[in-house]
Amino acid sequence: MLHFCLQSPIDVLWFGEFISPQKDWKHLTRRLFEYEMMIVTEGELYIADDDREYHVRAGEYLIMSPTRVQKGTRVCKCRFYWMHFRCDALPASVSLPPQAAFTMRENIDTLAHMLLTSEAEHPRSVRSRYLATQLLLELAEGHSMEETNLSRRKQLVNSVKTFVAFHKFSEIRVRDIARELGYHEKYLSTVFHETEGVTLKKYLAETRLAEAKRLLLETDYTVTEVAYYLNFPSPHNFSRFFKQETGLTASEFRHGAQ
Repeated sequence: MLHFCLQSPIDVLWFGEFISPQKDWKHLTRRLFEYEMMIVTEGELYIADDDREYHVRAGEYLIMSPTRVQKGTRVCKCRFYWMHFRCDALPASVSLPPQAAFTMRENIDTLAHMLLTSEAEHPRSVRSRYLATQLLLELAEGHSMEETNLSRRKQLVNSVKTFVAFHKFSEIRVRDIARELGYHEKYLSTVFHETEGVTLKKYLAETRLAEAKRLLLETDYTVTEVAYYLNFPSPHNFSRFFKQETGLTASEFRHGAQ
């Protein structure tokens, strides 16, 4: 995380908007003596410092700290606002990661255009310093909102997992969980998929399959008993489910593990 003291406005050195040439442009190699903030609005930016390489996509910002070597790593086509500035780190008023997605694109564009005008008329003026500080605050606030949103989504996913764990012996569907938790089925499925990288429907199947495998390996229950224990409508329904998920029959799975 980067920390900035905003008890007074930041010291703006230069601000502008850059549009890369049509082809073969790569960020120059130089030493960076101050912070540089780049807010990418189109395309992708490939850049590096002493420690790591960065791939900054449209809708993301990057703040690079002073470094011995700042250099482009790949030819790229992009458009971004850039600002060189100085600011004390302590006492910290705001903290944000060096790279993250930004929200409220309209606010960012408005502040950037106002800052461009201010710099054109009165470079490094008090107005420019306050506009630049507001731009930094806008990025920090957007990141804070994003973190809150991610936290809420994670809490929702945990609630889903808890519900599934308590009902793993039952035949539950996505709509059952949505109804129980008070969310729309499509929204719940989307949040789960985006957070966990697997669809909720698939997660339900995997949870039930894991319990079926455990019963087949750790108990002497017949396949029919396992089917009814897991509340499948019929042994045939369970056998079809198991074969579809594993490529093996339940009996083949049990005997193959012995």
